[in-house]
Amino acid sequence: MLPNGWKKMKLGEICNKIGSGSTPKGGRDVYLNAGIPIIRSQNVLNGFLDLNDVAFISDEQHGKMKGTWVHPNDILLNITGASIGRSCVVPSTVKTANVNQHVCIIRLKECADACYVCNLILSKDVQKQIELLSVGGGRQGLNFQQIASFSFLLPPPDEQKKIAATLSVWDSAIEKMEKLIEAKEKSFNSLLKELIYFPAESERWNIVKLGDVSEMSSGGTPKSSIEKYYNGDVLWVSIADMTEQGMYIKDTAKKLTKLGIENSAAKIYPKGTVLYAMYASIGEVSIAEKEMASSQAILGIQVSDKLVNKYLYYFLVGQKERIKLQGQAGTQSNLNAGMVKNLDIPIPSIKEQNKIIAVLDNGMDELSLLKQQLENYKKQKQGLMQKLLSGQWRVK
Repeated sequence: MLPNGWKKMKLGEICNKIGSGSTPKGGRDVYLNAGIPIIRSQNVLNGFLDLNDVAFISDEQHGKMKGTWVHPNDILLNITGASIGRSCVVPSTVKTANVNQHVCIIRLKECADACYVCNLILSKDVQKQIELLSVGGGRQGLNFQQIASFSFLLPPPDEQKKIAATLSVWDSAIEKMEKLIEAKEKSFNSLLKELIYFPAESERWNIVKLGDVSEMSSGGTPKSSIEKYYNGDVLWVSIADMTEQGMYIKDTAKKLTKLGIENSAAKIYPKGTVLYAMYASIGEVSIAEKEMASSQAILGIQVSDKLVNKYLYYFLVGQKERIKLQGQAGTQSNLNAGMVKNLDIPIPSIKEQNKIIAVLDNGMDELSLLKQQLENYKKQKQGLMQKLLSGQWRVK
């Protein structure tokens, strides 16, 4: 039974427009430092529009792209690539702008509230529809017919506005927490420079090649077609494990058997090994909390008695952006063991390294608490959305 006044609808039934933009003729060469904003997928975040990194085009170019103009209160939806499904409402402060071909404009009829419908698009139910519809072909993407087919429950306009207003409280809290985390991360990076890099630049510490104070080797992958190589008790870390767990790896999604280790290039790293991603999420770094093996995408670094593993961890965290630029050119940026061995690393005394670690640990703990709070906000909002958008809970 649907709540009184609620209807099951498809998105196409409540829209005046579903359409995407295009890249201006001349490609990136037409982008300017000022002018009319052209919104790209990186500007469309979940729940809000980020114009810090927006591109601009001339008034003349804007006039040629009438079909890609956005209006305040339009809904924007990313329809290609890794950010597919991200959505936000164009705020009233954006009077004139365009979108490129990776962003869809959804313009609603008067019966629908933009903030309410945007929350519907971001709900688990519609995100699942997006996931199912966008799979297939060489590149993940949505077409306009698929977008029009999104189905959901629509309450009367007054109730839509009340629900959207309730959820906006959580959106505001999430946005503020994200900005606080961004500021704390900048502060932490400044602290890294102050504690590690500035003393090195002033020649206070010796600088050596990382390969001279460590031993390192990459892992391997047993043949996936041989079942007896997998589902054993040997932890086998992947880059996904690293990005999910952060500083310390305690467990892994996949595990190998001893037979799998013996019949591949994989090797077991001792506890305390610094794990360093050379492919895909290049520069990602973690520490093994137990014995474990890895795929060939990860380099295992065992430190000498001149180097504390956690100091190396923080050093590599500070190098992440530079390392991305240093990676080998190709279809994707990669590192190799030789490049990592050749990294210059400042080496203070072990006592000094431990002092630096203690200060940085405090900063990292603060960041971890903030990120946990952010996750709590997001989970709480999702739970509230499930109740409000389904009509289980009513807003008076």
